[in-house]
Amino acid sequence: MTQISAEKKLAIVYGITIAMGLITIITTSIAWSHWRSSLDHCIYKNCSCILFGEHTPNIFEGGPQVPCIFITYGPILNILFAAAFVCFHGYRYLFLRKSPNARTIMRKNRDGETIHMAVQSEDSSPLPKCFWVTLSTLTVSFTIYSLVHYVIFLIGYKQTCNEYRKTLENELGLRGSALPVIYSRLSCGGIYDFMDYLHPVPENSYRYGIIDTGLILSLGLTGSFVATILFVIASIYNIKRAKIRN
Repeated sequence: MTQISAEKKLAIVYGITIAMGLITIITTSIAWSHWRSSLDHCIYKNCSCILFGEHTPNIFEGGPQVPCIFITYGPILNILFAAAFVCFHGYRYLFLRKSPNARTIMRKNRDGETIHMAVQSEDSSPLPKCFWVTLSTLTVSFTIYSLVHYVIFLIGYKQTCNEYRKTLENELGLRGSALPVIYSRLSCGGIYDFMDYLHPVPENSYRYGIIDTGLILSLGLTGSFVATILFVIASIYNIKRAKIRN
């Protein structure tokens, strides 16, 4: 893979990473702001987060505020990093490409005859090996960071889902053979649908309208997961370039 080809692909990867980060920020902020008042019922701490919710005998409480802050604003680092290198690689691809070079190579066919072939290739001004090594280190670090973000998001999403199953059991008065429907058959999307329509709004709190919480959080999860995969791809490209000897 030529350097210009790698830079073009990296610019595309970083551009999609920015889009995924924006999706995660927007969706999680919508869900968090919608539920923060009606879930925050802890006395000595803030428990307004839609993630890591907890079932109690009296009311369903949200999770600690810190995970929601990290999940909502964590992708900003990804966006800033990706935006910087979209501009860098994009500028180099658009304006610093060298004119296509024509060269002739010789190959032999099955009959032993020598064939002259004209090949055109284009490239950009070479970047030093230390640049690709540094960038490889950075993208691997962001891969780990994005993976941690996704795992925390997924665990928080699942915990709220599983804890609200217990709340549904009490609210609907389910017993016996009806319990497997709640605990085994209903997906988390279905549980969040119940939460959207059945969760009461306690006194001194508010919640405007009804949103599709399950869908919104799923979009945020997808954005976080795809961003992780994209950083893996960027790391592979950068490592390949770092291994090439100048």
